[in-house]
Amino acid sequence: MKIIHADTDDLDNPLRGGQPVRTCEVNSRLARQYDITVYTSVYPGCQRSVIRSGIAYQRLGFYLPPLGLSPHLSFLASLGPQIKKTPHDLIIEEFTPPVGFCLLPLWTIKPVISLVQWYFFDFWERRYHLPFFRWMKKIASCHRYRYFIVQTEAMGKTFQSLIPDALIRKIPCGVDDGAFLESTSAGDFVLYLGRLDREQKGLDFLLNCWVKMCGPAGIPLVLAGVGPDRNWLETGIAAAGLGRLITFAGRVEGARKNALLQSCRFLVMPSREETFGIAALEAMAAAKPVVAFDIDHLNELVRPDWGALIPAYDEDALGKAICGLWSDPDLCRDAGTRGKTAARKYRWDNIAKQQEEFYQEVIKRETK
Repeated sequence: MKIIHADTDDLDNPLRGGQPVRTCEVNSRLARQYDITVYTSVYPGCQRSVIRSGIAYQRLGFYLPPLGLSPHLSFLASLGPQIKKTPHDLIIEEFTPPVGFCLLPLWTIKPVISLVQWYFFDFWERRYHLPFFRWMKKIASCHRYRYFIVQTEAMGKTFQSLIPDALIRKIPCGVDDGAFLESTSAGDFVLYLGRLDREQKGLDFLLNCWVKMCGPAGIPLVLAGVGPDRNWLETGIAAAGLGRLITFAGRVEGARKNALLQSCRFLVMPSREETFGIAALEAMAAAKPVVAFDIDHLNELVRPDWGALIPAYDEDALGKAICGLWSDPDLCRDAGTRGKTAARKYRWDNIAKQQEEFYQEVIKRETK
């Protein structure tokens, strides 16, 4: 079977998120049996073609420095014609900004599965003042899409309401076996792990917590990640005199990320919105509790048994929870052990098997 996977994000892109991790982890396992090509976007200095873990990656589009969206939009413009001329049996289409759907059913008679890992329309509409969400719903109403993979029950309900006759399968994100770590200490700092994005990731809440409560309590915080709001954070940290408590680790992967997870006391994840929460899963695997807002999708992964769910966007409650958990290392260890047990069902081998089974189900339905 020849599978095409369209994913605008790229594992080698310095600005990538978590989406291409799943693309690589699942496809590298399925590539042992199937012919898989991933179409992804260009980025500065990239190679047009590369083989990774048995998967053929081809980068489409072009990059114009004055136009920040040029790789993204040119990728989408190139994708359909590339699909049309490439032999395939099945297409996996990542739900992609700005309107989610890439319209690939217009370019093929083969089945298309939409894999939903992105769903942040508010940010794009505020930034570009265009009705992307309304356009997405219009595309959904055309009934071109019949198959979906979602990561949470809440997202499944969203798409079932948009396309009542769609076949929707919940298959969450996964974690590598190497992420199941043995804790080396009670932990001597709180960890934030993710994109440095003030709005979506709630870093304004986090900074205010350290200004009001956590800083006066002397709690160290490590910010691991890169993103557009690092300068804003640095300015706020300096203005509040928190430079001795809050430090930046930059982008961390592999052994560096594992070391941070092993040596932190717990993870704090103050996001305003998530479609799953891979950082929370990585912390669970490392036997660390997670402090997060009680928001859709994330609250299906983070549970009170192995973390603290705070009423959504309640900054004072978030600060109190951080201070309370910091002061109780034994509670952190016990909660982390329960989280690690819960994380075991999310191993990538299990996730890849579930995806493969859904692919086969879709192919079987289409060939009847």
